[in-house]
Amino acid sequence: MFVHNDAQEDLEQLWKSELRAAARISAILEDLDGNQDLLDRLTQHGFETQHSNIFHVSRWQEYWNKDINLWRFKVWDLENIGLRYRIIYCFVPTKSHYYILAIAPRDFDYERTHPITQRVLRFTETL
Repeated sequence: MFVHNDAQEDLEQLWKSELRAAARISAILEDLDGNQDLLDRLTQHGFETQHSNIFHVSRWQEYWNKDINLWRFKVWDLENIGLRYRIIYCFVPTKSHYYILAIAPRDFDYERTHPITQRVLRFTETL
């Protein structure tokens, strides 16, 4: 798992504005790194829809195909206290690499013209 500089910047900004969210997201990223079972869950659309685990995974449907493999997850315990963020990532199956690309507020609209979408898509063009 690799955390892109843009996502690292998102996390650093979060540390300045919402400590609980930054701490929890940092902890989850640490838990994911090196835990193949958890990493495998990151490519299971709909994983944990019943709030019984750490996060919920879904494909970024518009950008999920054989060429681009974009996903997002939300953290349940943050959702439950009104701290709604999405961790956006790309999975490259040929390398088994996960790239954390953004940490975005829930109200991020996913439109192609949104700056977060544009920076994520710029990264995918380098693959």
